[in-house]
Amino acid sequence: MQTKNKPAHHTETGFENRHPLPDPVKRSFWRFLKRRYFGNDDWPKAKHQHGKIPVETPDHNAIQNPDPTQLQVTWVGHATVLVQYGGLNILTDPVFSKRASPFKRLGPKRYTPPGLSMDELPRLDLVLLSHNHYDHFDLASLSELGNAPRYVLPLKNGALLEKAGIKPDRYDELDWDDQLSHPGVTITHVPSNHWSSRTTSDRKEMLWGGYILEFSDGYRFYFVGDTGWNEKLFTELGAQYGGIDFGLIPIGAYAPRDFMRNAHTNPDEAVKIMQAMDVKQALAIHWGTFVLTAEPVDEPPKHLSKALEDAGIPEHNFIAPAIGATRAFERKQAKAEIT
Repeated sequence: MQTKNKPAHHTETGFENRHPLPDPVKRSFWRFLKRRYFGNDDWPKAKHQHGKIPVETPDHNAIQNPDPTQLQVTWVGHATVLVQYGGLNILTDPVFSKRASPFKRLGPKRYTPPGLSMDELPRLDLVLLSHNHYDHFDLASLSELGNAPRYVLPLKNGALLEKAGIKPDRYDELDWDDQLSHPGVTITHVPSNHWSSRTTSDRKEMLWGGYILEFSDGYRFYFVGDTGWNEKLFTELGAQYGGIDFGLIPIGAYAPRDFMRNAHTNPDEAVKIMQAMDVKQALAIHWGTFVLTAEPVDEPPKHLSKALEDAGIPEHNFIAPAIGATRAFERKQAKAEIT
């Protein structure tokens, strides 16, 4: 039973999604493995995917000398993005390891190398962690980043971060709708429709979500994290937080649809998030790096292109570039600012 002051997503057994969706199939780690290795879906094999995703040499000069008046992003791979704006260097969900797994020889293996190596990163101010899944929360990478940056992560994840050697005074845990002030930016932790686990017995014990960053000049940035499409949730978030200058929106790891629908958006649903949150420009993440699901690895950007066409959104407003790509974006002025 909920106490009077206890948020609805805090339950006796852990956390729960806001506006939970019905599950089309019963899901568990063991059912996933059964479906993966003995089901009828034709899953890609990582060893056959090398070279299928375009790669690009990052603009190292721009990375080390960014224009503070423009948003600059470099896609490292999957959900790892170097975000630079207003003199701040921010890294999302750093995963540089060869596998997204607790094991050295088992689990999803990287088939596209990181677009930036760790020693090519600039000095980091902030690291944003969305949740504790292995393809987003990599202890080896976090340990190498060390205690120089400030870490922002959802509730109950601090103990896991400390396993990477990060000191308690170097991180802040946030609940949904909590805000954190950092010089030059205000960070708000917002819900996503997802779940958490590191083992077969800790499902939903640690919180998950995304982040909205508002910089001192009013520029607004949205890191969605991992999410399934939830119309009620994103309509609500759009009313509360909408009007975003730039977003990192996931487009991959969506098949088989009945199994993945509540965890990951497909490209059509990614465009719905863009519309619901009124995101002016976006970069596609969560594809092209690990074989996590059954769709062909190069399919997500093709479907994104069609989804954007159907929605009447120019492709340059929601890009799916090569891994390693460095791109700069000028702020789009609102109509009220132009007149």
